[in-house]
Amino acid sequence: MRRARRILLLASAGALALAAAGCAEPVPDPEPLSVTRAAEVYLEAICPVNEAWDAADVELDRLRLAATREGASSTAAFAEAMGVVAERSGDAASTLGSEERSWPEAAEGPVAAVAETLAADREQASRVAELPVEDVVDYQWDGADDIGATAAEARAALDLPADADEACAAWRASREAAEKTEEDAQ
Repeated sequence: MRRARRILLLASAGALALAAAGCAEPVPDPEPLSVTRAAEVYLEAICPVNEAWDAADVELDRLRLAATREGASSTAAFAEAMGVVAERSGDAASTLGSEERSWPEAAEGPVAAVAETLAADREQASRVAELPVEDVVDYQWDGADDIGATAAEARAALDLPADADEACAAWRASREAAEKTEEDAQ
């Protein structure tokens, strides 16, 4: 009797689990992106990373100057800038690698490759932020050449300008125009 009751309980639990699984909301299909919308999503992810890199490059230049003139210097500002690079690179990698959207066929591979380089950059930036001055000033970024080529391929697949700065400047101008139009409408 106990065995029959146990089997009945297990069967009931299994049936409930299957019923509950059937009631779960289905995973939504990814949003198919047009080339224009894909370019916007790409730039929304990438341009903040580029801005963070510009700030980190300034701090690296300052650190190198200070190290040659005064000897050892604090890496605090550089480390903070690299922390921003790491954070934004991770955010961009998540955005570009999200399964919530589907990229135009020609851009799928290049965008996925950029997402991979961004994830690697996040890890590397986090490590570099903790290096001592003498290691920072001589550091060579792993994969620097590949990163540029990969990003250029993605920009080409999305019909964006070949120059990253030009693409981001156009994106910023477009955002500012949209914000102004929105403000004027209110």
